Amino acid sequence: MIKFSGEVALPGGKRDDGDENDAETALREAKEEIGLEASAVEVVTVLEPFHTKRNITVFPVIGIIWDKSAFNPVLNAAEVESIFDAPLQMFLKDENRRQEEREFMGCKYLLHFFDHKTRNESYVIWALTAGILIKAASVVYQLPPAFETRMPPFWNRK
Repeated sequence: MIKFSGEVALPGGKRDDGDENDAETALREAKEEIGLEASAVEVVTVLEPFHTKRNITVFPVIGIIWDKSAFNPVLNAAEVESIFDAPLQMFLKDENRRQEEREFMGCKYLLHFFDHKTRNESYVIWALTAGILIKAASVVYQLPPAFETRMPPFWNRK
């Protein structure tokens, strides 16, 4: 498996033989990486998969933690450097966001970068992670982003 050290990512990983579905994989990985108990999450949907240039398929699982105070993150230092949260609606706003135009196999697309500061730490949420969060926010809030998305065409190949 390819490692993306130092980049902001959502909990997740490769499906194990014992995982019955994508939601079970996501919940198991969240438990392993940040100590999130499956019983604390209500899975509401699985978004359409995203595909990377490296031929990795990502199945974003959307869940709700109704009692956020009951979640006490436990960082797995072997896999995670830090844990933070960001308001989902920020991925629909054109604030603290920049973009870069890229091209792959003749197709131009935009990579989005969101700057987020919390607890005196600064993070940049970008590329696939930003794309997933833009899509998740659009679905949850039933609103389009306030900016042009022009996502990489390979993210949504069938």
